[in-house]
Amino acid sequence: MDIKELEGGITKAINEATNEVFTTMLMMEVKTQESFVKDEKNVSTDLISSLHFFGDQYMGKIAIFSSAAVACNIANSMLGTDTVEVNDEIKDGMGELVNMIAGVAKVKLTDTLGDMHLLTPWVIAGRHLSIASSDGRDASSSEGGVDFALDSQASFSWVMTKVEYDNGAFLVGVQPNAVPEENTAASISDREIKALKEEISKLKEEIVQLKS
Repeated sequence: MDIKELEGGITKAINEATNEVFTTMLMMEVKTQESFVKDEKNVSTDLISSLHFFGDQYMGKIAIFSSAAVACNIANSMLGTDTVEVNDEIKDGMGELVNMIAGVAKVKLTDTLGDMHLLTPWVIAGRHLSIASSDGRDASSSEGGVDFALDSQASFSWVMTKVEYDNGAFLVGVQPNAVPEENTAASISDREIKALKEEISKLKEEIVQLKS
């Protein structure tokens, strides 16, 4: 899978979905920048709100990466609160935000990633969070914080878009992985048909033996 071939379609869908959610749901104007591809080992942030998706062709994650201050500002706008530190309400708000963006993007991504199903969002917050650690261990940051490894056994690339608004900026990313051939609906169907044909063949042989 060449992620660069998917970048254009993913970026267009995410940009449109992000703009739609912010303008209609939050009454906020945002400006999306050019997309870029980034290895998840090199992503560091304070808060990650993410959800997994899966389909016949691709599976992966859609996520928002933000500083604690930006997360509080956006969630406060959604909830009508005035919180200055990340708490459960802020996490719930950011979880709902990624859920809304992914829900709108899901339809727009059909041409690029095919039909997909979305799972429940999850949110983690801390200092200097990273998505993954290539050696499978948590790594201390240069500022004394601790990186948090979510997928320590593998490293994947993300299509990232920087989104700016009046009070800051954040990243929206999509990390697509091609579904292994043996797990696709078509291949499963082929295996089932093959197994059925083999079973029919065995039954025919048994019938012949019974008649003889």
